[in-house]
Amino acid sequence: MLEDMPEKTMRMFLIFKEALEAEREAQKTYQQAAALCEDAALKKVLEGFYRDEVRHEKALLQRYNRLRKKYNVQGE
Repeated sequence: MLEDMPEKTMRMFLIFKEALEAEREAQKTYQQAAALCEDAALKKVLEGFYRDEVRHEKALLQRYNRLRKKYNVQGE
């Protein structure tokens, strides 16, 4: 439960949750831009940015899920 977490950990948990949403939004943005891009070099850059955001999401999700498990947080 969130109320069982130390205050700083709870704030970090909520930041991770927000960051996950931001990573997913960034992924959509880069996918959309790459789909519209006619410049092959720029398209590769945008696709690389997308892959970076996917890696960021995975790393954050692992840490977020560890906190969820440790504090038995359901439905967050």
